[in-house]
Amino acid sequence: MTDQDLEEIITQALIECLADRLVEKLRARQKTALVLFTGTDLGLDKALAALRALREADWTLRFVLSTQARRLITSDRLGEFAAQICDTEVDADADALLNGCARVLVPTLSVTTAAKVAGAIGDSLASRLLTRALERGLPIIGAFDGCCPDNPARLAQGFLVNDAYKARLRANLTALRDYGIGLVPAGRLAAAVLGGTPTAVLGGTPTALIPQAAPTTNAAPPVAPIVTASPAGTEGGKRIFSRSDAVLWRESELRLGRNVLVTPLAVEELRSRNIRLIQA
Repeated sequence: MTDQDLEEIITQALIECLADRLVEKLRARQKTALVLFTGTDLGLDKALAALRALREADWTLRFVLSTQARRLITSDRLGEFAAQICDTEVDADADALLNGCARVLVPTLSVTTAAKVAGAIGDSLASRLLTRALERGLPIIGAFDGCCPDNPARLAQGFLVNDAYKARLRANLTALRDYGIGLVPAGRLAAAVLGGTPTAVLGGTPTALIPQAAPTTNAAPPVAPIVTASPAGTEGGKRIFSRSDAVLWRESELRLGRNVLVTPLAVEELRSRNIRLIQA
């Protein structure tokens, strides 16, 4: 073996070693997320369980609390994650917090934060982080438990607003979906991340959370009634199919028009009872 042959072998070995290390770093970065808590604690326990599952799957998590979240979600409730919260100010640099993170998770998405991001307003730490993440093209997944008007837990807290108010909140969630933000129940946050697929479930777009239509056969199945929602539950010409409508549905299959807005909790209710949802 000549010196030149030996040099080529060593060079090739170094290249392969560097390539392996680069791949390892890229894989590690893909499993790094900024976790943003905002001003609601609905679904918190399920969200924390999801974060533990991600930690066990070797995800690196960077935690940030909004100003309101710091008042509402105390250290004892955060458990083992409390010591890992970033010490941030209201005017913290969003880019500095996002750097090195492959995605953003919002395990407690509040009504206020959802409304601000839907309106492209970034005047708080939470809304600024999310709008900046959108601008940078970072994937975002949020748990809608705290901002969905159809969550029964909100009613238990005295959420007695009229249909027009609820329609506005649903429209905010639809806007977030349209921006590319995944919306899931807190209990499915880990599955949405580990599954690696978009999980927004608003507006009638078939996704991983909505059973797909069965293959077409020659005999057309009977079309079920579209919705049982009252005419008051409308906005912009779209009918609303909420959880209360889903609870009343007794058939094994539900067919809705594409213009019907199906709320996240309605999707979960149908799914929990193995009711196939088809929108066409």
